[in-house]
Amino acid sequence: MIVVRRTGELHDAILARRVAGDSVGFVPTMGMLHDGQLSLVRRARSENGCVVVSTFANPGSFTSLDEPSPGGVRDQARDLALFEHAQADICFVPEVGALYPPDDTTRVSVEGLTRQLEGASRPGHLDGLTTVMLKLVNLVGPARLYLGQRHAQQVVIVRRMLRDLFLNVDLVICPTIREDDGLALSSANAQLGIEERHAAACLYQALTAANEAYGGGERSAEVLRWRMTDVLSREPKARIDYVSVADASSLAELQRVTGPALALIAVGIGRTRLTDNMPLAWDVA
Repeated sequence: MIVVRRTGELHDAILARRVAGDSVGFVPTMGMLHDGQLSLVRRARSENGCVVVSTFANPGSFTSLDEPSPGGVRDQARDLALFEHAQADICFVPEVGALYPPDDTTRVSVEGLTRQLEGASRPGHLDGLTTVMLKLVNLVGPARLYLGQRHAQQVVIVRRMLRDLFLNVDLVICPTIREDDGLALSSANAQLGIEERHAAACLYQALTAANEAYGGGERSAEVLRWRMTDVLSREPKARIDYVSVADASSLAELQRVTGPALALIAVGIGRTRLTDNMPLAWDVA
């Protein structure tokens, strides 16, 4: 695996693989790797001649690509070893100045999708996502971009951005990887204490309650939201930020589920904020 830190080095490394006839698959991350992120690398490996990965945490309010982990310790050597074990070919590890030079003033916003849910709870977060994602996609120029359903709102936003800006990139969405009790893998999980970790199972339980109600014929979004809220409210350590049943394309809150939809929740447990989601009326390949 080649590790590059400058945009020019990245360009040259990818160009050499393209000249050799390899298609390029790209997996962006913030580091602090877990098996959910590595599953994207393995999927990319199976579908591309060249796999490019990146590890970059947006500065300041522009945190993105994963849950914020203010208490986490980033072990770059560990991340690079895991990338190499997953058979990535090129790892881009830029300094902040490489992506955000001092005179950088451009920000990207997807109107209608970056202000609700996570955008309402964490202002600037999703504009940071779209900005850094566009920079990385332009630098890598992949045939395929791999994201996890774990971050459903980000997936919806990136899909719309790729479409609106005529970026010739196939977006490949991979299923959420979960622990045995259903908790979605996230770097934020490491911040949970033993009792908090046990309490965190309520997220998956709430989503499952909504999904089972939908499978039983319930189509009222209000009832589905109530099912999730009821489960979360029974966990004393859980502080509900939002509970949503939204259209899978527009993220608009629904009254009735008549097509592809998303059940989404955000919950605080201790000092840790957790998010999760589950598709309704459709499956992630």
